[in-house]
Amino acid sequence: MAFGDNGPRKKTGFEKLTLIVVILMVIVTLGGIVMSALGAMM
Repeated sequence: MAFGDNGPRKKTGFEKLTLIVVILMVIVTLGGIVMSALGAMM
């Protein structure tokens, strides 16, 4: 990182939040694809 790593660092709240947001976006995207596929088959 830009501002010196000192030893084993734990994730900051911001990093955890970013990770959660990314995972949610992936789930939502996959859900949308599945739903549109199901809708097309109906």
